[in-house]
Amino acid sequence: MKALAVLGPGLLVHLLTLVQKSGGECKEALVKSAMNVNMKYQLPNFTAETPIQNVVVHQHYIYLGAVNYIYVLNDTDLQQVAEYRTGPVLEHPECLPCQDCSHKANASGGVWADNVNMALLVDTYYDDQLISCGSVRRGTCRRHVLRSDAADIRSEVHCMFSPQADEEPGRCPDCVVSALGTKVLLSEKDRFINFFVGNTISSAHLPGRALHSISVRRLKETQDGFKFLTDQSYIDVLPEFRDSYPIKYVHAFESNHFIYFLTVQRETLDAQTFHTRIVRFCSVDSGLHSYVEMPLECILTEKRRRRSARSEVFNILQAAYVGKPGTHLANQIGVNLDDDILYAVFAQSKPDSAEPMNRSAVCAFPIKLVNEFFNKIVNKNNVRCLQHFYGPNHEPCFNRTLLRIPSGCEVRSDEYRTEFTTALQRVDLFMGQFNRVLLTSVSTFIAGDLTIANLGTSEGRFMQVVVFRSGSSTPHVNFRLDSHPVSPEMIVQHPLNQNGYTLVVTGKTITKIPLNGLGCEHFQSCSQCLSAPPFVQCGWCHNKCVRSEECPSGVWTQDVCHPTIYEVFPTTAPLEGGTTLTICGWDFGFRRNNKFDLKKTRILLGNESCTLTLSESTANTLKCTVGPAMSEHLNLSIIISSGRGTAQYTAFSYVDPIITSVSPSYGPKTGGTLLTLTGKYLNSGNSRHISIGGKTCSLKSVSESVLECYTPAQTTTTEFPIKLKIDLANRETNSFNYREDPIVDEIHPTKSFIRHVNTALIQR
Repeated sequence: MKALAVLGPGLLVHLLTLVQKSGGECKEALVKSAMNVNMKYQLPNFTAETPIQNVVVHQHYIYLGAVNYIYVLNDTDLQQVAEYRTGPVLEHPECLPCQDCSHKANASGGVWADNVNMALLVDTYYDDQLISCGSVRRGTCRRHVLRSDAADIRSEVHCMFSPQADEEPGRCPDCVVSALGTKVLLSEKDRFINFFVGNTISSAHLPGRALHSISVRRLKETQDGFKFLTDQSYIDVLPEFRDSYPIKYVHAFESNHFIYFLTVQRETLDAQTFHTRIVRFCSVDSGLHSYVEMPLECILTEKRRRRSARSEVFNILQAAYVGKPGTHLANQIGVNLDDDILYAVFAQSKPDSAEPMNRSAVCAFPIKLVNEFFNKIVNKNNVRCLQHFYGPNHEPCFNRTLLRIPSGCEVRSDEYRTEFTTALQRVDLFMGQFNRVLLTSVSTFIAGDLTIANLGTSEGRFMQVVVFRSGSSTPHVNFRLDSHPVSPEMIVQHPLNQNGYTLVVTGKTITKIPLNGLGCEHFQSCSQCLSAPPFVQCGWCHNKCVRSEECPSGVWTQDVCHPTIYEVFPTTAPLEGGTTLTICGWDFGFRRNNKFDLKKTRILLGNESCTLTLSESTANTLKCTVGPAMSEHLNLSIIISSGRGTAQYTAFSYVDPIITSVSPSYGPKTGGTLLTLTGKYLNSGNSRHISIGGKTCSLKSVSESVLECYTPAQTTTTEFPIKLKIDLANRETNSFNYREDPIVDEIHPTKSFIRHVNTALIQR
């Protein structure tokens, strides 16, 4: 796959951090050897007329729910094969959801409204059908029956609303989704299709019949609508709290007979701070008796210590994904390969707000750990009634909850809906690597023994990174996909297949990205190329990172990296030595196990050794101390040997600095005279120090043939030798004569015209 280099605004923060750590030295070499995050790949994509909200895949088609449209694409190259227009819709209070309202076009109260797709689901139990729910028509849904051609979403469309079933005020089982935000989960249970719905509601946005905060409803066998099984199949935020206590439903999933919702809401009814909660209830519990909530926190601690004195809490969930762990991650976090893991992206919020800042963390919550936490014996110190559903003084739940210790998904009438006040915490998987980035999406897949995370950012970047519970890894894919944020709605298709892919939404565009990487050309150094995960299949060939088929006539290796020297400074040192040499480049100390090790690295200046300073050396910077030489040597070769390869750079010389003249030869004893030393090789080595009479002559400028400094003050009129020290080299030259300071006796004239003055100083 051919890559085109383009300029994109902003490098990812981990690259900038590496540059900053170098202290400015070898900065250019570091940039040249780092991953090219400005590369743009040609990928299959589709751009809709309006923003895309939801994506589902069925058979070989991709269905997109967008504002006023539903699109059908093929899954090969994302070419459009069908579309269905869902809006704008004429809304009128007297019109029912399935009624043609065109006769009200000129009536007062009629409004043309865009139809935002709030839910898009595929049901295959009764018929193969696509169910779409929009922001108009009281949040009702339509079903598109998919007969012989799964791309045909136009031939048979049914509105899902039964007026006779919605006569009772406040129930409306066919009013499914909220225009303020919703999450809908479809589940087949006991030969029935159940819809689990979480809605953000407010007093100002309720339709003619009430929406519910959290509910479970069943698709009727006639498929013309829904029904609640009991009068307890829904829970609503109390009317007095609907505007002051918003609940945002971020994600929903099912695991081992439980239904889970992830929410962002205020910590308490009267709190200004927000946090994330996980909601759980049994999937067969139509009365929601087993409903319970608990806070989730993703934290960053010093050296991963859970009890660290310093810890940062990332409180606002941005996106989530439930997947399986690879072998390595499963061993690290103590789970089985078939266990469900909740991968969640959190951000830190602005003070007293749910608005995220550009600070993110990623945590993994094993679902069995979540259940164990829920099932612990609770007491009045860490459990309470759901105040936003029942009010702050509703106490009966305590006595009921403490009657038993839940051991599974059992529906008990003596249960009462409660919330835990103790948060379940997990530690950031990436040790603060994304603490200057706002991550907006996450999904995962398994490659060999590795767990790979797909991450998206608010700046439209897409990344792939190996998930390690211990140790850190940087993204092996990182490129600018779009200028719009990456949507949390990310789909991984065929994850265990070589042709697996990720569907990524950014604004109006959806892009298909292969799971096995985008190529290798964005790796600019050998060590980075060979450190890429094995499934990417990158190797080094003719100073480029490519796949094996892209290296037909050359040596393609996945084992050996030779060091590369980009720059050396200083390029000269005095014969006496003592100069610290800085060598910039890349692939220093590379080992195939991705560990940095300089124990076998040796540096030669011609035939002489340069002593390596391990504590100040990195994979891009080597520091060594130059030894003495008997005579001048120009253009010596610097040779680096890593034990598995060598690099050579010809740009170093041993020189003999000399001073040929000094001017002026005298000055006042108060000092401040600009002294000029002329000579040869005066800019060699690292540092130089000029002294007169044991005091420092402050340097003004340095060049190869001239040094300038300001003389220090002395207390007596005397001659002192001028001494120059360059690293370990000492040079001494002519004396500088200190004389008495000049004295001004008189000034003539004492006044003059504004336009011209000619003043004479008489001095002695």
